[in-house]
Amino acid sequence: MSPYPIKLYHRWGNFILWGILVDVGIIYASCNKCQRRTNIHGNIMTFVVINSFLASLAYCYLKPYNYSYDNYSKLNDYKQIHLVIGTALMLMMIVLSSFGYFVKYQLGNSEGNKNVIYYKKIHSALGQITYLIAKLESFIGMFMSYRTQDWFIYICITYLVVILCRIAFEWVIPAFKSTKIEDISEEQQKLITYESLSENLENKQWFIFQNQVYCLDQNYIHPGGQIIWKHIKHIEISQYFYGITQLPGTNILHYHSKYAKEQFNGHYYGTLCNQITFPNNPNTKWELKNQNKVTDTVSYFQFQHPEIEFEINLKKITPNHFVFKSITDKKVPTRLYTYIQCMQKPALEYMQSLSDLYDKIENVRFTNNFKSTSLSFLIKYYNTPHGFSKYITKQNPEMIDLQGPYQTMFKDYLIEGQIILICGGTGILPFLDLLNYHLLMCYNELIQHPNLIKVASLNRYITLFYSVTAEEELLGDSIFLKLREIQNHLKKQNFSLILKCRKQMEKCETTRNRFTRDFIEKQFKFDTKQIFVCGPQILRNSIYKEFKDMQNEIIYL
Repeated sequence: MSPYPIKLYHRWGNFILWGILVDVGIIYASCNKCQRRTNIHGNIMTFVVINSFLASLAYCYLKPYNYSYDNYSKLNDYKQIHLVIGTALMLMMIVLSSFGYFVKYQLGNSEGNKNVIYYKKIHSALGQITYLIAKLESFIGMFMSYRTQDWFIYICITYLVVILCRIAFEWVIPAFKSTKIEDISEEQQKLITYESLSENLENKQWFIFQNQVYCLDQNYIHPGGQIIWKHIKHIEISQYFYGITQLPGTNILHYHSKYAKEQFNGHYYGTLCNQITFPNNPNTKWELKNQNKVTDTVSYFQFQHPEIEFEINLKKITPNHFVFKSITDKKVPTRLYTYIQCMQKPALEYMQSLSDLYDKIENVRFTNNFKSTSLSFLIKYYNTPHGFSKYITKQNPEMIDLQGPYQTMFKDYLIEGQIILICGGTGILPFLDLLNYHLLMCYNELIQHPNLIKVASLNRYITLFYSVTAEEELLGDSIFLKLREIQNHLKKQNFSLILKCRKQMEKCETTRNRFTRDFIEKQFKFDTKQIFVCGPQILRNSIYKEFKDMQNEIIYL
């Protein structure tokens, strides 16, 4: 066989593959990393690697003697460099391709692998190194062969244009591109119930985001791997979408870009009815009126809206949250904070009146107005650069973008049985409305008054495991300590408190025991039970490891 066609195949094949086609594959992968499952990137890169490998083998077949030391030393500098780089490139292509298929398998593995995000980064780094070496190698090959030709300038221009296109598609265009997020109007909304989802979408990949349900097809591969679906399917995903909380039992924490939400387009299934009614107003800018310290790290923030008045209903106990966004500083990340009805001013005054009535204090006055124009939140300060809590605490902005409320959990609490709450620090906040309702239920048994809100008496037992660093860090203690105080006066006790702290407290006894499985299971009193966990990541991961076989029975907030 004539060596000339093999030389052409080696030179022009590598030029087309590594000079042009590989950039097409990389641009496609970069621009479509959040799209539905596709093999285009993988097919392009496989085609490039196989043909490049064949072109290199063809050259070895043509001139095998160049690999002997005597002949290698006789080659000029360009050919020596070209030969060494080409050999290294062949080895790297084998490693990169093998690792690429390994990553692809891990991404599609339904069992998942919590390290897949690191595998992707390793694959990307290896790919970039291989890309640079191969790009240099193909250019050296064309330079050695055609540098004396007048048209060689067009080869150089082709390399330059391809590189500029990659820069444009990967960095320049995305910086100016506006997202096209599907907006579901009130007329388009399809109201559904949480129970209907379990019946109609039992084997589908669906999730909840800001009260709206999205259902993806079975072929959708999450860019972070299918382990993501293992943790977020059938739940509200906002805390994971905004990179606020790690997935239980993993180190996966990712703040999604504005393009990620574009992937929801076309997958809207329906809107879940929020138990809490709140006025719908397109103006989401709230004025920050007051900021008062509750503990050394937690402050009470009060916001006001000129056009919104809402009603507080202490019978509605499902956790809700608002989405907080900075209006003035776009570097500040989006955050979620729990909306606690019993911590709003009218509710605080009312519950204090009930406490005074129970303690037989004279001339107790009750509020009959449960409407409010101000919205209050408890926010813990973290000294993180560009952090939202640092921004709102230190800079004290005039206006904040508040969107909500959005229901955090849609599964109803048990009517009968045991509810186990495991929380630490501000993790108790999503449960305060439930505990407050439980306190109202106790008051209904113990006192009679025309202003007492009537609630149903339930055969429900709540066990609260609460961990704090010091007595000063307690939140909601006026509720759960009161619950604990009145237990001996009830016909049947319905609440127990296990408070973990390094030091003993004056208010109640504490334990220094870790919340291990053995320790928690000693408090199981009913066969029917629900376990809820909210708190710092170390607590969440600890519970996840201890109760790995009961993950279907545990809800993380």
